[in-house]
Amino acid sequence: MNAIQLLVNLIGFGLIAAIVWWFFFYKNQAATARRSAGDLQEVDITVRGGYSPAQIVVEAGRPVRLHFTRKESSACSEEIVFPQFGKRARLPENRTVTLEVTPERPGEYEFACGMNMLHGKLIAR
Repeated sequence: MNAIQLLVNLIGFGLIAAIVWWFFFYKNQAATARRSAGDLQEVDITVRGGYSPAQIVVEAGRPVRLHFTRKESSACSEEIVFPQFGKRARLPENRTVTLEVTPERPGEYEFACGMNMLHGKLIAR
């Protein structure tokens, strides 16, 4: 094995390790929704290759306004779906779209893009 083959193998193993880490060990930090007037909770979510924040902690039983701003042109992120609330919306590029949901009980409520490739989660406590 010459030096170039060794280098290619090392780069390949490094990429494999990075992919394994990303899919199995990377944990997004959860953000807590801010309280606004009344009982509302609000959070701004940026859509760019995923949702940031992807995990949002909210209070159960209070309405949550989610402000999605899509900052990419990928077709995958054109739509947001909340299956447990029966809601979905189109996310035009560089515009903010607001969805309001109310997690009535504590639990985890997942959301995803229309192609089910990007995922996020509301954690109601």
